[in-house]
Amino acid sequence: MVIEIFTPTFFVFWFGLGSLAAAIVAYFWENTIVELLTFIIVSGALVLSTRKLAKKITGEQPRSINVDEIVGKEALVIERIDNKAGTGIVKVNGDMWRAMADDDDAQYEKGQKVVILKVEGAHVVVKSVEKQTTEETTQGQQ
Repeated sequence: MVIEIFTPTFFVFWFGLGSLAAAIVAYFWENTIVELLTFIIVSGALVLSTRKLAKKITGEQPRSINVDEIVGKEALVIERIDNKAGTGIVKVNGDMWRAMADDDDAQYEKGQKVVILKVEGAHVVVKSVEKQTTEETTQGQQ
């Protein structure tokens, strides 16, 4: 329970109470199985029954993202994008995404701006901002 002092989640405390219940049981019965079951049942019941209360207290809201909303947005390259090396991370709307270049020969350096073309699973496919504006200009002239 002392660990809880250093964490803001109020989660570890329930395992401390489960341990306390198991210790009380151990005082009366010397059966390891009963002690273990007491710990698991008490800790589990406390965690599950107070989860909603803890979320209300901390104000923690689950953050959801619609992947379609990031398509077409600019992103900042956080880790060099190189399809051949299998590297690449971009940051868009405060979220980090694994990234791949639209062209296997293209490489984008850290700090460069790119545009997100599509989302494929847990990766985004990107191309450079300059390449995007050049293609739009060419299409506009046709």
